[in-house]
Amino acid sequence: MSAVAQAEARAGEVATVRAAVAEAALHARAGRYDTARRLLDTLDGRDSDTVEVLDLLARVHAQRGDLAEADACWARVEHLDPEHAGARDGRRRIRETWAGKRSGGGLVVGAAAACLLLVGGGAVAGWAWAPGPTADERADPAVAQELTRLRHEMGELRVLAPSDEAPSDQPAANGATSGDRAALRDVRDALGDPRWTTTLDPRSVVVTFRDPVFLAGGAQTSGSGADLLGGLGDRLGGLADVEVTVVGHTSDTAPVPGSRYAGNAEVSLARALAAAQVISSGSGIPLSAVDVASAGDVDPPYPNTNATNRARNQTVTVAVEVVP
Repeated sequence: MSAVAQAEARAGEVATVRAAVAEAALHARAGRYDTARRLLDTLDGRDSDTVEVLDLLARVHAQRGDLAEADACWARVEHLDPEHAGARDGRRRIRETWAGKRSGGGLVVGAAAACLLLVGGGAVAGWAWAPGPTADERADPAVAQELTRLRHEMGELRVLAPSDEAPSDQPAANGATSGDRAALRDVRDALGDPRWTTTLDPRSVVVTFRDPVFLAGGAQTSGSGADLLGGLGDRLGGLADVEVTVVGHTSDTAPVPGSRYAGNAEVSLARALAAAQVISSGSGIPLSAVDVASAGDVDPPYPNTNATNRARNQTVTVAVEVVP
């Protein structure tokens, strides 16, 4: 095989892996951690030799509270790439969690919740996942060119709105059947309220509040925030067989110096935890059954183009998935 053919074949293999990891990251971003883990397992999972696979898998495990598996994945990342900052920071935070403390006076939460800080802040979480080239990729122009194209396509995926309908005689591209879509539409209709919007994604109904839920800089609800969360909790209480994930958000404004929060990832986690408590109380769904995630200032519900939208991004979004 010629050098050009070998480069093309290698570029194709890398692109296939990166596309699968990108899909897994999109599932993780939507709170579908088991689906993301299964996709990563098809890429050899914990035994993979690909840093991006191991790093995302570590973050999925951390998100679910399985710190031992997360630490093992990051240990392998460090073996493959000793300078990998994400793995180093992830393992440090896990050690701090196991020791029962967080450095720097940040928010102190339980072990399963503290690990969620590991998945905030853009590329760290897969919310805007687009890995940089490795040394081998930089040395191979054909691979680098293919990865540039793939990263552009991955960026396009994040803004594509999924179709509301799937063919009645076929499963949707992600495996959802027409029955699943019908059940999601029923959930969307049940949750309808002028105070928020309800949007269908391939496997869940996403609730986005129209008004700010929290005051800037922390997890204190706004004047209407508690009523918004309580109202959604009441609606959720009338639904059966659903799973709820609360994702915290912030604007692009960093916490003020001296804040109790080290960054927007911690602010958005605190908001997710606070919102989950109100939603659990209002709906009767056990708090332990409500997943929480931290998106930080990445992929906000509204573009940070003016003061009004920045205020609206002091919020959470809520994904509701139907349990088969």
